Amino acid sequence: VERGAEVVQDSHLVRVTGADERAVRELAAAYADRFATSRGPWDTADLCHTANVGRSPQEYVTAVHGRDAAELAENLRAVAAGRLPVGVAGSGTRAPDPAPTGHAALAELVRTGYTGVDWPALSVPGARTTDLPTYPFAPGRHWHMHAEATAPAEDAPPEAYRATWREEALPQGGHAAPGTVRLVVTDPALQEALTAELRLNGAHVAGTGAEAGTVLMVDATPPGQEPDLSTFWARVAKTLKALPPHGKLLWAACQGAAVRPGEHASLRPGTAAQAMAVAAACAESRIAHAVVHLDPSEPARALARVLAAEYAALHQGGESTAVAHRAGVRYVPDTSPVRPGRPYEVRPDGYYLVTGGLGAIGRRLVERLIDRGARHIGIVGRSALDPGRSQALRALATRAEVVYRSCDVADAPALTAVVGELDARWGRLRGVVHCSGGVNAFGAMRRRPWADAARVVTPKTDGSLHAVRLAQDRGADFAVLTASLAGTHADAGRGLVDYSLANAYQLALAEREHGPHTAVTAHAWPNWTGVGMAADTAFAAAHSLDATEAEAAFFGHLLTGGAVVLPGHAPAAPPASPADTPEPREPGPGPRTVIPAPATGRDRTALRAHVRDAFLHVLGDDPGDRPLRGLGLDSLVIAELATALEQRAGRTVDPSLLMRARTADELAAELAATAAGPPETGAGPAVPADATGATALSLLLRPLLTDGGDGVTP
Repeated sequence: VERGAEVVQDSHLVRVTGADERAVRELAAAYADRFATSRGPWDTADLCHTANVGRSPQEYVTAVHGRDAAELAENLRAVAAGRLPVGVAGSGTRAPDPAPTGHAALAELVRTGYTGVDWPALSVPGARTTDLPTYPFAPGRHWHMHAEATAPAEDAPPEAYRATWREEALPQGGHAAPGTVRLVVTDPALQEALTAELRLNGAHVAGTGAEAGTVLMVDATPPGQEPDLSTFWARVAKTLKALPPHGKLLWAACQGAAVRPGEHASLRPGTAAQAMAVAAACAESRIAHAVVHLDPSEPARALARVLAAEYAALHQGGESTAVAHRAGVRYVPDTSPVRPGRPYEVRPDGYYLVTGGLGAIGRRLVERLIDRGARHIGIVGRSALDPGRSQALRALATRAEVVYRSCDVADAPALTAVVGELDARWGRLRGVVHCSGGVNAFGAMRRRPWADAARVVTPKTDGSLHAVRLAQDRGADFAVLTASLAGTHADAGRGLVDYSLANAYQLALAEREHGPHTAVTAHAWPNWTGVGMAADTAFAAAHSLDATEAEAAFFGHLLTGGAVVLPGHAPAAPPASPADTPEPREPGPGPRTVIPAPATGRDRTALRAHVRDAFLHVLGDDPGDRPLRGLGLDSLVIAELATALEQRAGRTVDPSLLMRARTADELAAELAATAAGPPETGAGPAVPADATGATALSLLLRPLLTDGGDGVTP
């Protein structure tokens, strides 16, 4: 059979076999990732042939069928998630006489343990053995977050996972939920049905603008449209300000999560971004919340029952959660391991485009592309070339032909014009690496206007969409978006809700746009240590990768497709030197506070006014003579206060002063006694752990994210 001929088979059957159920489900997840990277019908036929006749049968077995690689991958993930059964070989149902020949019927029989399938006869004529993930012989951690460092094999990418969903029932205890709830729902039919359902379950539905213990918001963006993020931002910020202490928020929308096979094409990145922003803003404000992804095919009455049930669960349990409902089934977030995609060979012909390519991470990736054989690279950034960037560009230009163009990636015509120029110069666009972005100073969402947030959001939303479309339109091999763990973990977005929203958009965009011709992948990065703005050792980041690990992950997952989450690990602590050892403290109930004498009374008076203004700006209240420890200052508030003091006093502020000083007067005195000096450009205050000893991921990201707006670390 000629390999160039069309594969004449409208369906495939794939067997997965292992020594126990765990091994079968792990292997199914690995198979799914490999099938998702299939290069076409013949590659799919080779994969099926290899799985069915190139693996020794073992005690536990299952099978899936599908029309193409995408459907096979989806069904394999259903096995990995436990939604399809695994049988014991030889214990299954006897086949009817005559035995079925259709792939769907055979798959059902195999799942019961049936062993009478003629597997070689199912192979497409001409199919060959190919690369397929090997059997998972030993248990191991594949995707869980962990605290200790691991030593990956040389050149092997670090562990990675995908976000998935699994079925889970509502908590037991009934749906009765007394309390007052205010609805923010613009659909009249849903408003009426939801009001009736909530009242039926014991809740009091308050009128518009009335105070309520819980606010229930439903996004009203019509199907097929992206939401207006500026309106969303203002509405959520206003809602958070109005919630009473210990209030709760339930937010719901459609098309914000791809829960079941086939939903990726209808995924709305803007809605996924909204969902993460709600979770991050509520985590920031210590508000219990639920994010509910609704089934767009359900009528208003069914949606009302779902929302009333989730309201009751939130009201009774108080635990923050994210859930999805599809056709009467409830799902909760889960993870599954993801293996690297097929290897990619960097080409010397054509060119690669790197946005933000003169930032810390972008420049590093440009260097690695050159190391691997790229000879033509276009770099785009918003900023004009300054001496530092010019020097970096000259260094790169000694190794390859490199061109820099100042361009806002959010400006589609301008970006298209730059790419047109590069097309004429070098020919085919081979790949796009989108590193552009920026970050605002730490600050709560409810006090940040959208105009400020948009500076962070737009390069990662509009800019990412434009970069992906250019890659697809020109038939590029790949488009890679550098995103962040802040787009997947609510705690990482505390103080950086706009950044969390922007990165969640990128991850969802990659899930929707990944295709067989142009691989679109978004990497959710932890901190890159040792690159650019390295983490302060005081942070002891729980989620980090060194530069070598990060580069292995980048190229290992260049063609993987979709959202790839790289959790990282805690870097090994450097050995303590004698100079680092603190002097012994006198015993006592707490640390001694020594307030040096201020330089002048005038300095102290001026700084006391700055302290008052900072507290009024952040907390809305001057503490006067009250003990600062009794104000409940957490790490986010301390970061905001330190930033506000730096802006007002014109000097670097050590946030630990806010933890040591007993009153605002003592804080002003200690500030006056410290050597005055302007804050370091682009470097915010170091932020300590909160009172529980836990260090929020957002605090670890804070000093890593400022790089002049071009090519920030993720």
